[in-house]
Amino acid sequence: MQPGARSSRRQTRPEGDVVIRRATADDAQAVVELRALMFSAMGVGGVDAQEWRQDAVRWFQGEPAQRHTCAIVAERDGTVLAGAMGSLRFEMPSPVNANGVWGLLSNVATVPEARGQGLARACVVGVLDWFQHETEASMIELFATGEGAGLYEHLGFRVTTWPAMRMRLTR
Repeated sequence: MQPGARSSRRQTRPEGDVVIRRATADDAQAVVELRALMFSAMGVGGVDAQEWRQDAVRWFQGEPAQRHTCAIVAERDGTVLAGAMGSLRFEMPSPVNANGVWGLLSNVATVPEARGQGLARACVVGVLDWFQHETEASMIELFATGEGAGLYEHLGFRVTTWPAMRMRLTR
């Protein structure tokens, strides 16, 4: 399938009037609001700061047309209720990943009033479909909250031996 092509799975209706679809640049604000919900659930500080939100909207409006990112949203009556995002990372091949193309599943969130309806799962499955059919990714990673870990394990994700470490560069 060509990058940007639509799979019939993205157009499914999991519950009545809910549509699962690929997000567009017009969805940037809603995707960023879902991202803020995710960060809040993770206990990340600064979620309410407008600077990162404006930067994220600009980034998303420029990125969806690129072949390295895909966001899937669940929408009812024109309102985005849930979403998930996938991005590609390219590294030198290794024994863990023979082609060096990694996927990062992120930005999985559902607005509180729509939780428990399978919307986040449908969005994650849509992103996994994109990784499987429209990219060369051979290994997918994510950072799960305790609340989301069960969903990811059910879909086939496993805890790795080495936890992520991080260092912030100052410029």
